[in-house]
Amino acid sequence: MTAVDLRTADGRAYIEVPSFAPLTAHDPDFAGRLAAAVVEASDDDHVKAIVLRATGPDFAPATPTGFPSVAGTPTTWHRAFAASTAVYQATCFAKKVVVAEVRGACHGAGSALLLCADLAVASEDAAFGSPFLDVPESNFVLAALTIRLNRAKSWLLRGQTYTAADALRIGLVNRVVPTGRLRAETERMTAAVRGMPLDGVTMSKMLQQAVYDAHGVGREFDLADHYAIHRAAVGSGLAEERA
Repeated sequence: MTAVDLRTADGRAYIEVPSFAPLTAHDPDFAGRLAAAVVEASDDDHVKAIVLRATGPDFAPATPTGFPSVAGTPTTWHRAFAASTAVYQATCFAKKVVVAEVRGACHGAGSALLLCADLAVASEDAAFGSPFLDVPESNFVLAALTIRLNRAKSWLLRGQTYTAADALRIGLVNRVVPTGRLRAETERMTAAVRGMPLDGVTMSKMLQQAVYDAHGVGREFDLADHYAIHRAAVGSGLAEERA
């Protein structure tokens, strides 16, 4: 079982895992524990910023997708990945500022989770793969709001991988630093958030969530079940053809 560690210090909550790859593999236990950690940190009145951090060499290396069966999609998978309390919605609509600290590879669900964060700092060796081919809960509306519609369409249709420099240029991340300075830059970035009144943080996030609602971010999350069922069915068909 992949550990999900939550600790708080100086107005920050740090959620640390070896990597976020289990999300790409659709591990419902990991997704549930990660969502619970985000909610717990979000509800803590002493916390203003939540940091998502991988302690391993990569934020989310490429992994087999492990799609659930069509029969299992509306139940176990839905609760962990597509429901209103699931991991991506919990992160996207958190009441506190969510900062993704990315180093190394960031593929599949790693990129989907990155789009749910408010701010991101990346190491110079980071690489960002498109989440749309492997992760049915990827939110295209969030991508369009983050990196502009034309770039989001290209990421969806062409599936290219962005370097850290490219990610900074298109607005996918806010800072790029040498790997040795990554944690220090995260501390610096969250220090500005710590200086805000708690009510100011919450009100700012409520305003952001209203924008998300107006653009249909929640409706796009609601379509995740449809995408997953279709993808699982396609995968089953391919498996039968290969057999």
